[in-house]
Amino acid sequence: MDAVKSSFIEQLQYNPSTASITTVSTVTSIATSKASKVAADISSLSHAMETNTAPRLFRQIYLSYRGAQATMQAISAEEAMATATDSSVVAQASAALYNATVNLADLNVERNLYNTYLSRFGNVWYLTIFSIILAYLLLMLIKSRYWWFNITMICGYGLEWMGFLGRVLSFSDTSKMDYYLLQYVALTLAPAFIMAAIYFLFAQLVVIHGRSFSVLKPLWYSYFFVTCDVVSLLIQAGGGGAASAATNNGTDEKPGVNTMIAGIAFQVFSMTVFFIFWFEFLNRLWFRHGEGALAKRTPANIAKFFFNTKSVQNYREQQLEPYYNPGFAFIRHRKLFDWMPLAITVAVAAVYIRSIYRVVELAQGFSGYLIVHEVFLFVLDAMMISICGLIFLPFHPVWSLGTQQIVRLATIKKNEDEVNAKNVNSAHAEYVDDKDSQSVIFSMNPIQDTSTPPRELK
Repeated sequence: MDAVKSSFIEQLQYNPSTASITTVSTVTSIATSKASKVAADISSLSHAMETNTAPRLFRQIYLSYRGAQATMQAISAEEAMATATDSSVVAQASAALYNATVNLADLNVERNLYNTYLSRFGNVWYLTIFSIILAYLLLMLIKSRYWWFNITMICGYGLEWMGFLGRVLSFSDTSKMDYYLLQYVALTLAPAFIMAAIYFLFAQLVVIHGRSFSVLKPLWYSYFFVTCDVVSLLIQAGGGGAASAATNNGTDEKPGVNTMIAGIAFQVFSMTVFFIFWFEFLNRLWFRHGEGALAKRTPANIAKFFFNTKSVQNYREQQLEPYYNPGFAFIRHRKLFDWMPLAITVAVAAVYIRSIYRVVELAQGFSGYLIVHEVFLFVLDAMMISICGLIFLPFHPVWSLGTQQIVRLATIKKNEDEVNAKNVNSAHAEYVDDKDSQSVIFSMNPIQDTSTPPRELK
């Protein structure tokens, strides 16, 4: 192990010819009164290097030891400059102070856990964005009863906020492991909670339209995909622990890193499967029934449905609405409801892009091109999660589905939506003729939200 220590020291000791920082514009200034404390630190760190054998810990101790030595060199040079009268002594002390300053600057680069300079503007910007989203969600937790959506989204964007708080706190010390782990763990966990909210929202849309349009039972989407996310996080955690232990022991960390990559790749795979189920749901919703030009499954028609064109609004009302669950017609007639497919698709696509980015980033390693260029984190991670959150400011269920959460977990579990549909259809068949069916569907609906009148098509 002594040979390993010697190798570490040779690699980590200050060498002006190979240093990352070779010049500085101003020299450091350290209070000479700190000399006794720095001397004590040097003695303590020297003893620690003799007794610790774990490579990673030894590296951290040696870098601290090197910093303490450079600090003591700077203090000694300042004392010499303050008392010397000989110009050659002053010049020698000035050179020593300059070298100590460069050494400390280079040491900051070597101890930087991010392997890059953190952008103050970028990190503060996204901390502000996530603060706004989180504050809005906390307000919705008070104002609305969509508990599952609110709580899972608060967890997700609370973690995003904590992650960027950790990065902002790192401005003062990029070598502080606590801040680094805060941002890394928080930003890794956040998307799983955000997607959990969307999975249940998908289940609610299935119930609102009718279970026959879905491949799976409504709650199976939450059960299956939340389980997939949990498995993914456990795999990542196991891989991270193995990689960390390998680094501490001086062994190969590649198996642990590969396990982490597998965990994130599994998350991407599960989201791909979710997209398949989601698009099949939309396919059945839009193209299973109806006649005419809009009944054909073409890229142009798909775009028209996503962007809720006037022709689609009329087509949906006249030809598709009779096939949907009549018990929730009042929800489907809310102004924002028909835009939900586009909102959810864009939101999930944004999280999907973020997950793919994380796979590539980790595959390159902790010193790879993507991870040391912060702009990729801002554009492919933070921006994507921001887009998802900003979408659900106007498309929060309280605005798109109604102020009262009618499609609750208990409602779905007990199949109350199917019972309501049968009641409405029975009342409709007994009391009205075909041309008056729309008005009676609303009047006989046992769970009608009377605050939302039927939408009129002009």
